[in-house]
Amino acid sequence: MRRTPVPTELSIPATAPVSPSDALLLCRSLLGQDGPGAAPLDERVQQRWQTLIRHTAPGELDGFLTILGREAALLAESGVPLTRALRHAQSRTVELCLSALDNAPAAAEMETLLTLQREVVGAIAKAYEHRYPQEGSTDTEKLLVARVARLAAVQKINSVVNSSLDLSDTLTQTVNVVAEVTHADVCSLFLYDETSNRLVLGATSGLNPAAVGSMSLEIGEGIAGTAAQEGRPVAIRDGWLDPRFKVVPDLQEEPYHGMLSVPIILFTVNKLIGVLTLQEKVVREFTEDEIAFTETVSGQIAIAIENARLYEMTDEKLREKVTQLSTLRHVTASLVSTVDRSEALDMIVQHAMTLTGADMSSIFELDTASQELKIVAHRGLSESYLNIRLQVGEGAIGLAVQSGQPIVVQDAHSDPRLRTVASWVAEEGYRAMCSVPLISHNNVLGGISVYTREQRRFSDDEVELLAAFANDAALAMDKARLYEEMERQSTTKSLLLQELNHRVKNNLQMMASLMRLQLRRVRAPEVKETLNLAQSRIESLGAVHDLLAEENTAPTAEQLTTVQGVVKKVADIALNTMAQQHQRVSLNVEAEEFPLGQRHATLLGLVLNELVCNALTHGLRQRAEGMISIEAEEADELLRVCVTDDGVGLPEGFDLARSNGLGMSIVKGLMEQIDGDFHMENVALAGQSPPDKPAGARAIITFPKFPH
Repeated sequence: MRRTPVPTELSIPATAPVSPSDALLLCRSLLGQDGPGAAPLDERVQQRWQTLIRHTAPGELDGFLTILGREAALLAESGVPLTRALRHAQSRTVELCLSALDNAPAAAEMETLLTLQREVVGAIAKAYEHRYPQEGSTDTEKLLVARVARLAAVQKINSVVNSSLDLSDTLTQTVNVVAEVTHADVCSLFLYDETSNRLVLGATSGLNPAAVGSMSLEIGEGIAGTAAQEGRPVAIRDGWLDPRFKVVPDLQEEPYHGMLSVPIILFTVNKLIGVLTLQEKVVREFTEDEIAFTETVSGQIAIAIENARLYEMTDEKLREKVTQLSTLRHVTASLVSTVDRSEALDMIVQHAMTLTGADMSSIFELDTASQELKIVAHRGLSESYLNIRLQVGEGAIGLAVQSGQPIVVQDAHSDPRLRTVASWVAEEGYRAMCSVPLISHNNVLGGISVYTREQRRFSDDEVELLAAFANDAALAMDKARLYEEMERQSTTKSLLLQELNHRVKNNLQMMASLMRLQLRRVRAPEVKETLNLAQSRIESLGAVHDLLAEENTAPTAEQLTTVQGVVKKVADIALNTMAQQHQRVSLNVEAEEFPLGQRHATLLGLVLNELVCNALTHGLRQRAEGMISIEAEEADELLRVCVTDDGVGLPEGFDLARSNGLGMSIVKGLMEQIDGDFHMENVALAGQSPPDKPAGARAIITFPKFPH
């Protein structure tokens, strides 16, 4: 008679979406304990299934599967055949799939459903494997139980080892699940390292975890090494009695005797991945079924490990590429920051070595007239090598310049392209090299070569990186060359300007001297005043040119002179020239160091001369004492200059627009040339508004600042 007892304790968390009683109901519906045959699910049970699938993550099914295992064990004890339990469970899971599909399940619900399908078979098989009555059961039934259990174990291993693409995580999960499903005391996984030709402990469940990554075996060393060398499983009853056993104290494997090592081989390419080793505390023989099962497991593991490795390699390659590009960006930034040619060349050869990991480097510059290449900068080469002269098309660097493409030499001692420079290669002692052209704006400047003392194959990425760097290096070299040329031109221009200003100043001084000689012979006051004005204008121009000649000795030819310098020089000249002998006129100047270009400086000098002379001859003519103030200030993009006197002020009815005096006409004309503005006004006495009696006159000029 079939028994359907209710377990006294159910492993369902308090926060689970279904209650223990509901979980029990669902398990019985899977195992055919809810009625005869495989009757359709009633609405109540179907709703509970939907709740379980929709609100349970795959990792939260353990409690439900525990109950399922207990119920399956009770069926086994009651004599219910395994085939019936599996058939009914399969029918129910298919029905659940169809029901879920009708409801358009979300991705998470589908994942739960698929996990449930896979785990149900394993839970039932495991229950029957441990609880199936041995008495009276046939060999066929026992074999069926064992095979279903193995199938469920393989499914579980496959699910776990393929759940992550992180190699370390994959290895750790693999040894844990294999130890669980095989009931082994220890499961260890060794990875084959092609570089060292050794097996390195990648993960272990049961041995000392501190040995992971540090403990290794040669191929053929120890039981694992023997399995790798022979390419077949090696099973021994007691490892401590086998002469092939390798004692490694750090592993702490003293308690274990029975041992099975199976090579992990990717059979699609016949590639050794590693070795899977199982150890047990008892001394015993491993059955053929156990060995075959472990071989099956190793096949699944091989694919998972190779996938994780490939993913890791791809990820590492991406990180390496990002690092290379980041390095190139920093290198380029530092390279373009200099305009000194020798400094730029030195940085190029240093960075070329850094980017490629080379031992030596050099820059060849092309003489376009002779088509000859010579070294202009280097790192690590001998002094004799620096005397090399190559024609375009000769040697690796000549071929790179000729073709405009990188040239890679893996072995310089045997490469026929270097036959003409073989003696230099042998003397310098390098074996591999990579040469790339330096091209800027379609002009070939030369090339860069990097060398290594050992044979080496420069990867495509390294060649591409060096070629990209060469493009930036060529621009930096071109920039430095242009800067040197501009500096030479600037120096020449500065010398020419100084000479020109010097000659103009001398001519103006000669003209002023002639004016002074003429003044000694003139008696008429009107003529004397006219000559004084002319002399003041000439001396003001000479003073401005003198300032320009002095300032142009500075390295930056753009900064010619300043407002303050022009104002002081011109105002002093006008005052000394036009003030009467009996007058005491003081001068007050408030001007900042605003830079002025040559044209603006000359025009400002002429304008100030006219305004100061006008203040002396008209505003202060009848005064024994007086004061002239000159202020210069910045206002947005304009310069504003005010010339103020404390004289008689402007005559009544004065109109600047109708004024035809020579001085005012000169000022208005000069201001028009520089898009400036000019106007005059009376200055009021303190407290007067509007002024009844002027306290002087003010002339104001405003013009755009000269860019500097």
